[in-house]
Amino acid sequence: MKKSYLWSAVKAALIVPTVAGLSMQAAAQQTPADNDLEVIQVRGIVSSLKRAMSDKKESLIVSDGIAAEDLGKFPDLNVAESLQRITGVSIDRSGGEGQFVTVRGFGPQFNNVLVNGRQLATENPGREFSFDVLAAEIITGANVYKSTNATLQEGGIGATINVSTARPFDYEGFRMAGSLKGTYEDLNEKTSPSASFLVSNTFDDDKMGVLLALSHQKRDVDINSIGTSGWRPGITVSNTAGDVLASNIYIPRNVDHISDVQERTRTNASLVLQYAPTEEVSITFDGFLSEFEVDSVQHDLAAWYEPTRVGSVEFDEATRTATYIDQVGGNAATDFVESTGNRRDVSIEAFGLNVEWDIRDNLKANFDVSTSTAENDTSDGNTYFTVIGIVNNYQTTLENGSFLTLHDGITSAGLLSSDLGRAHVYGKSGDNDKDEITELKADFVYLPDSDTFTRMTFGAYYQDREKSIQNYSHTNNLGQMFGLFGGYRVPVPEGTLTPYTANNFFSGVTDTWYTYDAAGFFDVLASNTEMQAANDASLGLAPGSTAAVIAANNAWAPERLDDFSIISEEVTSLYMDFVFQGDLGDMPWTVNLGARYSETTTSVNGVERILDDVIATSDTTLFANVFSDATLPVTKGGSYANLLPSVNFKLDVQDDMVLRFSIYDSLTRPTLSQLSPATNIGEPRLQNLTASGGNPALKPFKSENWDLSFEWYFADASSLTFAYFNKEVDDFIVTLRGDESFVLADRSNTVGNICGNCAEDDLPPGAVVADELQGISENFLVSRPQNGETAEVNGFEVAITHVWDNGFGFTANATVVNSNAAIDTSNVAQTFALEGLGDSQNLIVFYEQDAWQARIAFNNREAFLQTLSAGTGEPEFVDTYGQWDASASYDINKNVTVFFEGINLTGEETVKHGRFANQITQIQDTGTRYAVGVRASF
Repeated sequence: MKKSYLWSAVKAALIVPTVAGLSMQAAAQQTPADNDLEVIQVRGIVSSLKRAMSDKKESLIVSDGIAAEDLGKFPDLNVAESLQRITGVSIDRSGGEGQFVTVRGFGPQFNNVLVNGRQLATENPGREFSFDVLAAEIITGANVYKSTNATLQEGGIGATINVSTARPFDYEGFRMAGSLKGTYEDLNEKTSPSASFLVSNTFDDDKMGVLLALSHQKRDVDINSIGTSGWRPGITVSNTAGDVLASNIYIPRNVDHISDVQERTRTNASLVLQYAPTEEVSITFDGFLSEFEVDSVQHDLAAWYEPTRVGSVEFDEATRTATYIDQVGGNAATDFVESTGNRRDVSIEAFGLNVEWDIRDNLKANFDVSTSTAENDTSDGNTYFTVIGIVNNYQTTLENGSFLTLHDGITSAGLLSSDLGRAHVYGKSGDNDKDEITELKADFVYLPDSDTFTRMTFGAYYQDREKSIQNYSHTNNLGQMFGLFGGYRVPVPEGTLTPYTANNFFSGVTDTWYTYDAAGFFDVLASNTEMQAANDASLGLAPGSTAAVIAANNAWAPERLDDFSIISEEVTSLYMDFVFQGDLGDMPWTVNLGARYSETTTSVNGVERILDDVIATSDTTLFANVFSDATLPVTKGGSYANLLPSVNFKLDVQDDMVLRFSIYDSLTRPTLSQLSPATNIGEPRLQNLTASGGNPALKPFKSENWDLSFEWYFADASSLTFAYFNKEVDDFIVTLRGDESFVLADRSNTVGNICGNCAEDDLPPGAVVADELQGISENFLVSRPQNGETAEVNGFEVAITHVWDNGFGFTANATVVNSNAAIDTSNVAQTFALEGLGDSQNLIVFYEQDAWQARIAFNNREAFLQTLSAGTGEPEFVDTYGQWDASASYDINKNVTVFFEGINLTGEETVKHGRFANQITQIQDTGTRYAVGVRASF
């Protein structure tokens, strides 16, 4: 990558003192809220609240935070679960655990997440950070900076979230803590273990310190769901005779009953070494490792809906949504799907070297070098999608806000004969997403000898980031192997299908169907000569043809596809920040102003596959893509620069009252996956040819913001706060969908420019030469991102916390968010709306007295738009979701505590819907969890 002149200058400023051995203490110690703060020893609920309030009150900017209640004891099961208790913060869950964070209506890609002041690499294709890779036991606190100043790394329009981990110099002498816990899942009625251990010590008159933290957790979890991949708009439905039954209605793409059986294993390790050779220099080295593996097997009873084989349909006149639809004839089949698409295999490594140097009494320098890598690798051949079906009729009814799907002969009381099972489609795929970040920082703090001009902070920052996105599949010509046995033509061997009953599935719906050993069935397909011969015969192929295709493609072994991309990003920043103080009458004031200048250079390298044809298969609803052996290399690049000023004003109206006003500019860079230049062709289906592509010319989102807040600390550990915020965001990135024509070279060699196997002698049995299989070119509906939209977001937050002398206390807060970019469901042509925008409320009631602690918490997130353009191009909403959690503990003595936790006590379900409320897309149940354990601290 070509280096900027600014980077050349900054590199010298960063490297020279670093090589000299002067590296900064963890940048977490230099966040805007942490300058000159009183150190409060945290132990217990009330002490945790006091620490968080102290940080908030002393901060130069608008912020909120949470603190660990003791060494190795965080308030919730993971960091995201605790962050959702903060005003303005909402979370998205995976497997019942908090994974992504939304702040003030801005989703995870808009929030800059730091760990100890550093940006940690993420395994996701974009910039969003997965909090479920972090064990709560190694966290000492987290601050959410909702406004900003020049010292904070740019990138978060929503917020900057800094998560802190323990350091040996944070504690005096020897400390040790550990916990053992068992967690019971009520859906599968299983109990899983977890354990954590932390030891810290200082030596040589506290000049040296070492801290080691380990955490291991295993969860066996079932996730039950009913849903569809989307509602198809504007559909004309007919029966197999061609009689039109209804026009311009919404029908579901599919309706599935899914039992997702997961084993989630998370292991974290952290090592910190600190050395203070003199009173002026403190050196810190730290390393962090995280392994997070989700083994997921989905057992699925599936109904696939095609508009040309409908026996009967009913629909809601107001929304044109099908409320009853069936499939009769036309090779419709009850599908038994086995898949592992929700797998994750995440590994993260992070290392850093830091030193804090007091050059003079009034001049301090911090230097920091860090590197982190994250990888999610599911390319090992264990990610698969398989279908065995029984040709059958079925129906779906929408009633009482839920699906009721019935398959003929498939009930909880009995099943159709397993001898009716027929092979259909089989595929292996995977991804290898890798992120590498290297950061260099130099920060200086100058304290002038002045009562008014009290601080100047200045410095430089450099980041080099590379994100690689690689896709794997069984073959580059996906359809050739995926649909090799497609069409329900070939019987499966006796004993393949076995009955399966989902654990504690939804009441009143079918909970029993067939399953099979999908991983082993690939070997059956590759070796069973009777199935291969039956496939040849049903297709009219010469004996051995199926076996030859399998051998030529190395069975279904996945290989890296020809299309991949590597996105490189280089960021160089300089900043200056000033603090002035004085008095307005008897009210102390503080003004913090500064600016941050940033240059960003991107280069994107990729390879794009060339589509040569779309051909027929025996399944009339499914086609196959044929790609050229040649590929098209794509290389793009760009750069941009931004100046981000900020002004923060703080007025201490009284000793216990603070008034704040902030005005500042911020930015969020484009999601890295959106920069990929390659066009990815989707699975081709009848009336549904789709593709997607990125845009390496994307510019960052830019926002002009202002905040006004009032804080009243009216008693010890009690406060009342109110905040109003306004954000005007330009260059919003939107995904536009439009028709693009693809010239199919192979059709130039056929009579009539039909597909390569559409001639009468070559056409697979049962196949029909649909419109998509004729013509020298085909129109695909292609999704691509581009800048251009503007949005204003505003709202307010109110929070109150109070603790009584009798040990009882509560905290309650609410956030209201509004925008001129909300979705209008009546506008089907709308291409932009702010996702994640929604109000939220929290209530926590607690008791802490002597050896007892107890807490019950309610978190409510009101309905919001999750995706403007889901799988069928339609929006998807999440309904209002409220969850009750509880915990209690008893201190046996000053060292040992026993505890209880309950999560989602009322068993709330996540419900999603499409454009209209009656278009249910998912009902998901993760169940209730209970945990008991013991914690010790010495």
